Amino acid sequence: MNDARKEFVFVIGKSAGMDQASVLKGFNALVDAQKKVEDESTYTLVFFNEPPIKVADNKNLKDIRKYNVKTYVPKGSSALYDAVGTAVETVGARLAAQDESERPSQVVVVIMGEDDNASTTYTKEAVKEMVELQKYTYKWDFVFFGNGGSALGITKGGELKDAADAFGKVSEYMTGLR
Repeated sequence: MNDARKEFVFVIGKSAGMDQASVLKGFNALVDAQKKVEDESTYTLVFFNEPPIKVADNKNLKDIRKYNVKTYVPKGSSALYDAVGTAVETVGARLAAQDESERPSQVVVVIMGEDDNASTTYTKEAVKEMVELQKYTYKWDFVFFGNGGSALGITKGGELKDAADAFGKVSEYMTGLR
């Protein structure tokens, strides 16, 4: 394990019910704060409506970019289970293939969005099993802001009333880990 490296996996809703201004304010503030921290941490970013779109995979956190009203446009339905399943499966497979000395000492999956109404690949039960496997076997940490986190066995986070506030809490948590 590489103690100087953490991996942060962001799974962020992009469905019509997401508050664009609040998400952009919070996410961009998180970007500014995390770029100030000097370490080898990486991030993976998956936006989801239908289908989920992986924007970045295993990139240096110093290179994370901000989004704006043209690059983050909420629309469509929420494919939450497909997004979480895709993110966990992709990151898990990549880490399993890495040399032990290069793996991050901690993986934190941050999920923010609406409950599922459009997934076609993964079910709630399958994703819950994936989350539990990663939590209890590989010690991944999961944080969920929105509706449906407890159905996936995720107890950290809370209701998504204000995305900017939720991203602020996530940023503080990240800084504390790094």
